[in-house]
Amino acid sequence: MKAFRNQPIITKMRILTAAILIAFIFTLLIFFGTYWFWGSKQSMEENTENTARSAAASLDSTLKNIARNFVFIFGTDSFAMEMSDMLNSETEVTRNRVLIQDELMALSSSTPLAVSAMMYDTENDTAYTLFRDVVIPSRARVLWSSELSSINGIEILPERPSPIRGLDTVIPMVFPITLNFGGATIASDKGEFIAILLLDPEAIHAILPDGIILSAKNGTIITQNTETIAEVPISDGGKISDWIYSYSVSLPFSNIRLTAYADFSARIRSLAGTTATSAVAAIAALIVFAIVFSFLLRRYVTAPIGKLKAAVVDIERGNYKSRASFKGSDELGELRDAISRMGLTIESQIAAIKEEEEKQTKTEMRLLTEQLTPHFLYNTLECIQQEIQNGNNIASSEMTRALSMYLRTVLSYGKETISIKNEIQHDMSYIRIMNGRFRQNISYQHESSPDIQNEEILKMVLQPFIENSVKHGFGVGNGSTWVQQPEITTSFSLTDGRIRIEISDNGRGFDESKFLSIMKGDEGYGHVGIRNTYLRLTKFYGEENVAVLVSSIPYFRSTVTIEVPLMEQKED
Repeated sequence: MKAFRNQPIITKMRILTAAILIAFIFTLLIFFGTYWFWGSKQSMEENTENTARSAAASLDSTLKNIARNFVFIFGTDSFAMEMSDMLNSETEVTRNRVLIQDELMALSSSTPLAVSAMMYDTENDTAYTLFRDVVIPSRARVLWSSELSSINGIEILPERPSPIRGLDTVIPMVFPITLNFGGATIASDKGEFIAILLLDPEAIHAILPDGIILSAKNGTIITQNTETIAEVPISDGGKISDWIYSYSVSLPFSNIRLTAYADFSARIRSLAGTTATSAVAAIAALIVFAIVFSFLLRRYVTAPIGKLKAAVVDIERGNYKSRASFKGSDELGELRDAISRMGLTIESQIAAIKEEEEKQTKTEMRLLTEQLTPHFLYNTLECIQQEIQNGNNIASSEMTRALSMYLRTVLSYGKETISIKNEIQHDMSYIRIMNGRFRQNISYQHESSPDIQNEEILKMVLQPFIENSVKHGFGVGNGSTWVQQPEITTSFSLTDGRIRIEISDNGRGFDESKFLSIMKGDEGYGHVGIRNTYLRLTKFYGEENVAVLVSSIPYFRSTVTIEVPLMEQKED
């Protein structure tokens, strides 16, 4: 860290620029990667859900139409009489098969999904098919015994080998039929007869999107047109498992469930190449930008700042007429002129101080005043330098303007006193500078009656206490801020010939006795500003005429109250 600190500004800027770009790239990748990941996941889930609902609605409508056609075909008096004849007469199988040919033909033609139809006599354990179909003897029974005992109304059974020669597999849709006094109706159990519509799995797959399975409510798969199945759901809704998202919808009409599947890992892999290419292109573009930015930064920012630094060093060594030699009237040009004016002003102040060496008390006060300025000035100039290096021209311009106003008050042409109105203006400038330096939004409120705003007080009385609030009350400059909305309030009032000054904040507070001890120089080091301010007050007004009171309620109101005598107005 020390080696980095001693590097030239341009080297630091290059290192910082590279670090910022790398951090920016990684942040960008993480941000957009996360955004894309969750966006893709949400989009996948929505698309899968919409696919499942749409496919379920379409399939359910198709099954309803099949059921309507079944009722139209089999719900006739003639069919009821045929069923009664088949049950009550000892006729041959061939005759019974002839009796139901028309109904079976009509049923198999009722939907493009069907390839054939059968009738099963549960009483006689006999199956009847269309004459056109050649039955494979080993598959003549399309229903299993366990299925016969569990049939409950219209059902769709799992895909199985077809009993019809020339067909690979079929999906049976069963319609149990029973005889009542009014005719034939759909039974709630296996009934006397079972009409079986043999559906073509390929035809069903053709009307459904890819990635769909049909299953029974218990999870038994009826048919599927996908191989990516994490698990078969037994409840409606969405679920993700092993990067496979599934969304299930029950079909209201039938006792089945439709599930749509989507492979999220496949989507990630398909877009990974595009993302990598885009990232490489972005990195290359940022590197070119960094090179150009570094060149322009050196020419227009760091070189002038280096000259400003040399001028400030010359002023510090006593050459108050030193001037940075570079062209331009931007913020750096304004800072150059301000530093030049500052050097001349400091030179005139030192000359004035030397002329008044016999006034020891005033000389000591001037030294204490000047002790407050350079530290703050150098920090502010360094912050302005950093803002300029970072390209924040508006922020650096505002801080430069605030610094100029601040310096006018500090210098105040050698005067030791200042009007209350100007003191408030001075403190406002200080707050603006601190807000700019530390990216804060410290609220500053001041209260004073108009009749005392022109009264004179010792200058720079409030600023050290405000600085203490900012640094130690709010934690500004320590890497974090302890208060969400920092607020500072100052007030001036006149009572019995004494000016009462109050400085309040809503910071974390302080130990009252320790604060007074530090301010009066009885304990420890640090807090130079408030200790010097107290010394200046006592030297200017006399220790017996200065009263200081403190109170602190952390994070609500901590107040420093100063009372000093009202100064007599002097004619110029």
